[in-house]
Amino acid sequence: MTDTLIRPPVPSEPPPPPSPWRPGPVLAVIGVLVAALLGGNFLGWRDRFIGAPTAAPVAVASGRQATDGGATATSAAPSGATAKSVLRSNPWWQGVTTLQGTGSTTTAPVAIDPSALQFRATWTCQTGHLTVASNSRPRPFVDSSCPSNNVGYGVDKGSVTLKVTADGPWTIKIDQQIDVPLYEPPLPAMTSPGASVVAKGDFYRVDQVGQGTVTIYRLPSGTYALRLDDFFVTPNSDLEIRLSPLDAPKSTDQFANGPQSALVKALDVTAGALNFDIPPEVNVRQYHSVVLWCEVQHSAYAAASLS
Repeated sequence: MTDTLIRPPVPSEPPPPPSPWRPGPVLAVIGVLVAALLGGNFLGWRDRFIGAPTAAPVAVASGRQATDGGATATSAAPSGATAKSVLRSNPWWQGVTTLQGTGSTTTAPVAIDPSALQFRATWTCQTGHLTVASNSRPRPFVDSSCPSNNVGYGVDKGSVTLKVTADGPWTIKIDQQIDVPLYEPPLPAMTSPGASVVAKGDFYRVDQVGQGTVTIYRLPSGTYALRLDDFFVTPNSDLEIRLSPLDAPKSTDQFANGPQSALVKALDVTAGALNFDIPPEVNVRQYHSVVLWCEVQHSAYAAASLS
């Protein structure tokens, strides 16, 4: 009798594990939808979830010198202008006060606006040695042999008392750096009898954002001045106001390779309403546009055609 070999049954292969869930494509689709909804501010959802895209309104400055002896960096804007704005300027220096003395003293409080970025002390001294420290920071931010002159910087805000140690006469001019718009009233000569508007234009974008109007006045004295109203340009510390013979420059290359322009003034404040005297050697009649130019970046930020 032949033995029959009985083999045990071969176990069946286990079923393959379920494919793992891959979240990448799904999350990508969700991300696109969220970006579209928030980016377009659909039904105001962006503002509800992450807040409004504009900065909070702040009081604007009404002069290059702080009011009330420095007690307020910003005051009510000139009549007809807004008292608050959501715009921000390139940081600029506003005068606060000038201190003078002989020998050591502790100054009366100097008011630095709570919104100021910093303050600077432009100082001169005659003999001996000069040190200046603020009430809250014992380490001096001015420490020099005299005679000399220089600039020291501090970051205190509010009521600031300066401790001055000196052997002779000294002068300290205090300025504060702020980034709010500046709304200057028109120069008195702009509205005096004999003044006239000789050109006007609206700013448009070239490489950066630019908005507002520019007006050129002939003053009773025969000189010219330029005024910017409702003005804003993308902030930069190296901007210049230039007059161009071109009618309407549309690009940096067109302006840079075109006829020679004339410098009016460096633009330290980039938002608000501003006045600038045009140098007397500039023949205004030869120019047909205003260009906001950055030499460092070699870029025309914005321009306005003069009618």
